[in-house]
Amino acid sequence: MKKKNPWVAAILNFIFPGIGFAYLGSSVLILFGIVLFVSNVVIQIIYYQHTVGMADRPAFWVFSGVAELSLAVITFVLTQMRNKCLEAQPSA
Repeated sequence: MKKKNPWVAAILNFIFPGIGFAYLGSSVLILFGIVLFVSNVVIQIIYYQHTVGMADRPAFWVFSGVAELSLAVITFVLTQMRNKCLEAQPSA
């Protein structure tokens, strides 16, 4: 398996939540990434439909930013751990 760039994974997850997990290539993480991305889109649509005008409030942007930053950090660390495991495996 090829090493992945943790910065690419983090930036992908920050911009499109869930896609950074899919970038890592594991079938479980791809499935998790797709579910996370679709659920994020659905939640955003529902939130927008029921709270028109509330997206102007700072709390919405702070919460969204913290959530996306958290996912980016998680993906960054997960990618580094994955790369270290690949280094530890004996090459065939």
